[in-house]
Amino acid sequence: MASKRTLLLVIAVAVASMVASGAPPVQPPRIQADVIVMGFVPCNNGTSMRTGSAPGFAGAVVQLQCAADDGGAGLAANATTDGKGRFRMALNTTVAPSSVASRCDLVVGTPLASCNAALPAAGTLHSNLRLIASMVFFPQGFSYAAAASSTD
Repeated sequence: MASKRTLLLVIAVAVASMVASGAPPVQPPRIQADVIVMGFVPCNNGTSMRTGSAPGFAGAVVQLQCAADDGGAGLAANATTDGKGRFRMALNTTVAPSSVASRCDLVVGTPLASCNAALPAAGTLHSNLRLIASMVFFPQGFSYAAAASSTD
């Protein structure tokens, strides 16, 4: 019985000291963003490339390009891939996640030749987005689009 009283007294003193100090309780870190887009960019010019089929495209600039309601450019962000081809971007928006998935695409304009000299020096990689969790998007799979040839 005495040990229960001692335990209750210790707990009461601990709670009282926390309240008296005015210090807020420790909170886990929050992501300060409404939308997170993350994924992997392969160094390859195949169609709908899979993550394990090619090495990562280090140093590629990944752009999130979205269409606005009026047909112009809307929400946009960019990130640079790390040494393994992974990227992550966080942004705030008032747009619903379903709108981000349907109106936004990922575009990599960095020349493929910069990750492998045997690949084309012109063209882009494109991917639609897929919603993985409440605010986290991944690429559906990057596809290569050759640069349009100009004729004079």
